[in-house]
Amino acid sequence: MAPPGVIGWSHHSSSRYRPGVGSQVPVWIPIIVALLGLAGVTLTQVLAGHREARRALNEAAREERRSQREREARTHEARAAAYAQLMGAIEAFDMVLYQAWRIRRAGIELDMIDAAELRDARNKTQNSLGSTVLHAPEEVRRLIRDATLPRMRLATVLLGPDSETAKTRRGWEAGQRGYRVLRASMRLDLGFDAEEIDEIESDIADKRPTQR
Repeated sequence: MAPPGVIGWSHHSSSRYRPGVGSQVPVWIPIIVALLGLAGVTLTQVLAGHREARRALNEAAREERRSQREREARTHEARAAAYAQLMGAIEAFDMVLYQAWRIRRAGIELDMIDAAELRDARNKTQNSLGSTVLHAPEEVRRLIRDATLPRMRLATVLLGPDSETAKTRRGWEAGQRGYRVLRASMRLDLGFDAEEIDEIESDIADKRPTQR
């Protein structure tokens, strides 16, 4: 039956205005879409956080490597300065020590000036040990004792009333050998070239001071 006032209406034309049952969207589909969107946002945030954490770790590692290099450079510089100071003190000590040794081998007592110079050189060598012992590895610290103690003992003997030639010769040779081994070890520790220990041993035997 046609609605009042509508001409030519048929029941076929009314089907266009009735919503079709097949066009309705199930309720769970928008929920799934929303969940997928939320998961995507969450995953993006997680990945971004992971990248940021990895970047921070890499930056921290680079900073630690840089700090380590700086510490090693400072340690190397301090060790080199300490080694140079000790080497200079020992070599200056040797000059005074050898002169005093020659005087005592000739049967002459050291005068006040020679004795004062020997004591001063000994004290300067002792004062230079602290920094080297602080920065040097254990092997070098052991060699420092081998190089300095014979000199200290020899200086004490030369400053005393009696000076046996054989005793002073042994002290001098022990000190020379100890210093050359120490110097080679310090140079190797700093990354420089150095004498072979066997060559030092044979050379010391060939170059013993000659008595006059």
